[in-house]
Amino acid sequence: MEEKKQGLSRRDFLKTSGLVAVAVQVAGIGGAALAAGKDKDSYTGYESWEGEQQTFNRKKYEIDEVPYKQVGEVRRPGRYTDLIFIRAGIFMQALANGWTKEDGIDALGEPLASWYKEHPDALDLDIERETVIMPNAAKDHAKYDDYFSLADAYAFGWEDIFAFYPAEPTAPPEVSDFTITHINPGMTYEEPIRETPLPFKSKDHAAELVKKIAHRYGATIVGITKLNPDFLYDAGLRGSPDPGPFEKPEHWEYAIVMGVPHEWEQVLSNPAHGTSYDGYNRVRNASARLASFLKFLGYPSRSHHPPFHYDLVVPPIAVDAGLGQTGRHGFTIIPETGSNIRLACVTTNLPMTVDKPIDFGVAEFCNDCKICAEQCPSGAISFEDSPEGMVIRGYEHWYIDTAKCFNFWQQAMGPLGCRLCLTVCPYTQRSTWLHNVAKVADINDPTGLVNDSLIYMKKNLFEAPEVTEYLRPPDGRFAGYREAPEWLDVTNWFDINPLNPQIGG
Repeated sequence: MEEKKQGLSRRDFLKTSGLVAVAVQVAGIGGAALAAGKDKDSYTGYESWEGEQQTFNRKKYEIDEVPYKQVGEVRRPGRYTDLIFIRAGIFMQALANGWTKEDGIDALGEPLASWYKEHPDALDLDIERETVIMPNAAKDHAKYDDYFSLADAYAFGWEDIFAFYPAEPTAPPEVSDFTITHINPGMTYEEPIRETPLPFKSKDHAAELVKKIAHRYGATIVGITKLNPDFLYDAGLRGSPDPGPFEKPEHWEYAIVMGVPHEWEQVLSNPAHGTSYDGYNRVRNASARLASFLKFLGYPSRSHHPPFHYDLVVPPIAVDAGLGQTGRHGFTIIPETGSNIRLACVTTNLPMTVDKPIDFGVAEFCNDCKICAEQCPSGAISFEDSPEGMVIRGYEHWYIDTAKCFNFWQQAMGPLGCRLCLTVCPYTQRSTWLHNVAKVADINDPTGLVNDSLIYMKKNLFEAPEVTEYLRPPDGRFAGYREAPEWLDVTNWFDINPLNPQIGG
């Protein structure tokens, strides 16, 4: 019997070589994934002004019902209570007028008195903010502002033109939405919109043109829905002489929702070197331009945009318009940009084809992930395994303690705010082929293995500060999620030696 030859036959060699090649390719993809994930340039969606960014095919993930659940009696959001910025201003004025806790909650007047009785912890947090956090923040700013001055200057460059454009309504919607306001140097004047609107060929034509124009005005994503009045604020309609409750204006039939991402390098360095105003500025300009465009065609319109110029809450309307789903942190998570999105809305009566809501697995992912809660220095985000049993104004919703969140804003250095939950969200990734593959694989994986793998990699392969490091010294060091980009590092450009708390200075 002939001895069997040692080694591989040509056929076996080719088969083995093929398997080795596949293994090498898989390993290479894994290495590329790690490298791309760690590369700061790979973290956010591409941007252009030509409307090419809205690339996710939503048709496959459309659903007939919205992906959130009504579980009780609906209450519209309270402008003077739920909106922390306005409540903080009213409360600060009460303290300035001499109110103390010994005077009792009723002495605050309505609507604060009733609201604080339902939310006693918020009262204590609001008192702490005004009497402890703000005085400490003043000392910290005097000590560390030079180090964060470049980030402050960058934010101020976006913020400074807010006083000029767009103009706030000076009359109720029944007047201002039907009026074109012209703002010119040294002169502002108004004129009514055309009496007979230009008729579109169809609702499809109207929707398509509106989206094209919104993109060209600077929007990254655009969606259209019928306006749900549940998401209007309960009072304080802009331009109205009556600060009290209001009903939905009849011509607010449709909502056009649009969004833009923040510039990513500074987002990574949140909270210390980040800013909200780049996204705020660009989305408010896109929204205001679109409202003016529609008015010129003869359709009454109103822009609702950041930071405070809203008559409604935009995130759930964005969900209705098929742009994304609400995450654990309260942000709308968008397939193209993840949580890195700032939203605005235009209300109008232009008949348009509306978009369907989508479900691409955000709820299931957020149930397991919890990274935003783990990285939240204020403890404002719930750690519960699901939002079941949490009811916010009649809807099932993750609970966000806005008072805790806002209190951390006030003690953070650099431009006002935090934005960490936006930054650390695993969905907030650049639209590269690698992240798109991961996204599609996760959405279409019925086993949940991809979901678990992505969460594991995010938590174990990428460094992140300990949550206490975001706090003020001596408990923390005003850390950023990542170091500031070189163009926001003041020591690279100026002949100064500022005290740097991020290295324990």
